Amino acid sequence: MKLLIVEGNNEETRVKREGYGIKPYHSTFREMLRFLVPKARTDVAFPTDKGKNLPSISQLKEYDGVLWTGSSLSVLEDIPDVNHQLTFAETIFESGVPFYGSCWGMQVATVVSGGKVALGGNGLEFGISKPIELTELGKASPFFANRNSGYSALCIHFDEITKLPENAQVLASNLHSKVQAMTFRYKNAQFFGVQYHPEFKTSDMALITSFLSERLVKSGTFNSETEVLQFSNRLTQKKNIPKEITDYKLHTQEIMAWLRYIAMNHCK
Repeated sequence: MKLLIVEGNNEETRVKREGYGIKPYHSTFREMLRFLVPKARTDVAFPTDKGKNLPSISQLKEYDGVLWTGSSLSVLEDIPDVNHQLTFAETIFESGVPFYGSCWGMQVATVVSGGKVALGGNGLEFGISKPIELTELGKASPFFANRNSGYSALCIHFDEITKLPENAQVLASNLHSKVQAMTFRYKNAQFFGVQYHPEFKTSDMALITSFLSERLVKSGTFNSETEVLQFSNRLTQKKNIPKEITDYKLHTQEIMAWLRYIAMNHCK
């Protein structure tokens, strides 16, 4: 299996976060894929970087699937770092390669396909999601075959999907955001994505929590930096965290289900 990972953050953000010990998102995805499909070959594309040399449609067709990471960007910004990613997503859909996205990846795919994203009406969803319920379509989806409705996941997003692309099917929802998972077809490719971050481990989320401490207090997500530290420690120690989050095999299961699906239906 040959897979392409698309990094959602620009180089400046990656360097700044790496200085704090946070792995770039493409590295997190690479580690996840080594865990899930050890024999898979993975390449990385950087659509925001100078001299990016992104694969063409014919080169994309050599891959069995594309996985798009999260990002600190907002798709609502009309800036080159966003627009370059929207353009590359369009190319992926034209290539016909199966396409998965976490959080930002799903928002990029949505906008390119005619849907809309806006600042969430309920503010920031951060840390551990509100219980995520499968829709009837989700219960029947191969991507959620082993998920129990009412599960939790690691998450961080201000924006959310407010208008679905044509023919989209919502597979999961919660009280914070109506679209927590969905699938749709656009141009030549089938997309599946989630609004949360199955690829994160609790240790990843703990570092991100500490890194964003000041912003989390300012946004009202936490009352004090002491509360932020307590939550970060809770994640590090896996204390009172749902099993579907602390067990990495369970937390990543919809991505594994997607990988199995494309192996059965699309692998060359």
